[in-house]
Amino acid sequence: MRKLYSLVLILVFLTFHSSVLAQTQGVLGKRFFSNWSVTASGGPNIFFGDLKVHRFFPANTNMNEWRYAGSFSLNRQLSHVFALRAQVLYGEIAGTKRNYKSGDPANLYFEGNIFEYNLNATINFTNLFFRYKPERKFFIYGTVGAGLSNWITKKKDLTTHATIGGSGSASNWTTEIVVPAGLGAYYSIADKVNLGLEWTLRGLNSDKLDATVGGFPYDMYSFLSLTLTYNFNKRNSGKLKSAQYSAPPGTLLPKPPVSEIPPAAKEKTEVEKPAIQPPPAVKPLKEPTPAVQKYLVNPPATKDTSSFRNTEVFAEGTTYRVQVFASHDPAHTSESIQKNLKLPMKVGKEFSEDWYRFTIGPFNSWKGAEILLKKLKARGLRGVFIAKYVNGVRVPSAH
Repeated sequence: MRKLYSLVLILVFLTFHSSVLAQTQGVLGKRFFSNWSVTASGGPNIFFGDLKVHRFFPANTNMNEWRYAGSFSLNRQLSHVFALRAQVLYGEIAGTKRNYKSGDPANLYFEGNIFEYNLNATINFTNLFFRYKPERKFFIYGTVGAGLSNWITKKKDLTTHATIGGSGSASNWTTEIVVPAGLGAYYSIADKVNLGLEWTLRGLNSDKLDATVGGFPYDMYSFLSLTLTYNFNKRNSGKLKSAQYSAPPGTLLPKPPVSEIPPAAKEKTEVEKPAIQPPPAVKPLKEPTPAVQKYLVNPPATKDTSSFRNTEVFAEGTTYRVQVFASHDPAHTSESIQKNLKLPMKVGKEFSEDWYRFTIGPFNSWKGAEILLKKLKARGLRGVFIAKYVNGVRVPSAH
């Protein structure tokens, strides 16, 4: 029991600390009911214990040891590295013993049914050791957990098939602790569907599965399964086509048309790229409504802003702006971003921390900026957020 408690504590630790250990770049739902998926799987269920012909491989003649099981699991993705699964498994189990080590005939076999339920954690090794990429499709992971295994098995004579023993009954299944651990891999065959292969070795805290005590102190069985997973999340907005119109740092748009590139930038541009084409999902936004307009700040036209690097976003006091885009490329202009993202309000351009940032505002309160933020998100713009300014200087905290 102490081993089970230790394993449960490890699973709890991984659950609460996954946000610290994991790589969280990309798109995961922010609500509790986001990031759920279901998995159905099936494959051979092979016994390892006292009644076994070969050490590793199942016998397929004179009482076939090949048996099959199926499983279903409900999965909760905690990050791009860690996930929790609640799993149930049901299937058959069998084993054969023709001769003892001394050479004397044993003529024994057992067969029965097994039902298991467990809680296990998965660790995505691909995302753990390599930076997460939304376009990646193939993943390798490990799994470990704990649960309860229940079975009804009967030991029989290999020649006469007469029952000579057993473990469990229809009204009283034998129940013991099981610890599954293994490896798996899957491939994203569609945006919300994964096809994979998983192998787990499931160790029991018992020597009774084959109704024979002795030799192996702990019986085990392995489950090799083909898995099919369906993800309930929204479609992955982290894909390259959508990411071109996101605002977080590092997300780049194609270069603006030749006519919009400043002369200095044109001289350095060897190959001109076509104009930005807005995505179909982005709908034009009408002129600012009074609910937005009343929060806008109009900075004094005579104010000397020469001491400020961000002259396009200057306003006295504490103000807020909605960031719609950021890039390392100096060729983008306020006008090109406003035109290509179909924004009804003037866009300001600023430079800080090696980033060219494009924002709308200023607003005299967080509420005013939030109204516009919701409207931009509703029309399909991703990654937009609110930034805080004091006397035209951007500060780390947004609220």
